[in-house]
Amino acid sequence: MAGEIVYADLRHLGDGFSPAEKRHTPALCPQWHGVVLKVSGLGHLILLVLVLVLGVQVFQGSLQPATTSITRQGSEIRERNHTERCLISSIMRYFCKPRGDSPAAGAGCKLCPQDWQLHGDRCYWLSKEVGNWTQGRKGCEDQKSQLVEFQEKKEKEYIRNITGGSTRPVWIGLMSISKEWRWVSDTPLNTEMFGALQEMDKGCGTLKDDMLEGILCSEEHKWVCQKDPFQLSPSMAGDGEKCDDSV
Repeated sequence: MAGEIVYADLRHLGDGFSPAEKRHTPALCPQWHGVVLKVSGLGHLILLVLVLVLGVQVFQGSLQPATTSITRQGSEIRERNHTERCLISSIMRYFCKPRGDSPAAGAGCKLCPQDWQLHGDRCYWLSKEVGNWTQGRKGCEDQKSQLVEFQEKKEKEYIRNITGGSTRPVWIGLMSISKEWRWVSDTPLNTEMFGALQEMDKGCGTLKDDMLEGILCSEEHKWVCQKDPFQLSPSMAGDGEKCDDSV
């Protein structure tokens, strides 16, 4: 009997709180947990700011060398262009002085390669070796030129002079195909200016003394090439640019 009383008492002691009181009892939360959350949030914010600052510094650091390199390259290009213009100006002072009927230096001048001779608007060259007409044509083409073509009598007379008035023929850019004489540029020979040549089914033209003559293309003679000169103009040297005389 005493055991039953003890059991009942214990059961009633466990029911000391009502259901409402149990429901409204708050759960205990340590105070340090909130502090940790605040500190952690502040730390993330500081880290984000540091990342942004470092990113801006890296971007500016990579941009500055590129800008400096572009500026340096632009300066080098301007300096090189200045040197080239001064060099051209020196060349003009040396080669383009007024001489006889040559144009004044201020109007520009025409330059020919070494061993070539300037006459009018063309540069001319007499070969040292001999060969057939085809070899002569290729020899001129190898020098970015062509066998000479006559456009006027003065030009023919000049070629006669550079050959030394030799009675040996020299190849020119004239050939006969189906009895028609034409220049290598495919223009017909002006017979009224230079006279008619004998008819040949296939032949090549030469200048012999002061006469045009058609012969077999397989014969071997020297040849004369022609090409356009290099035109040197004041605009290439720059207008009023100051240059060192030592350039």
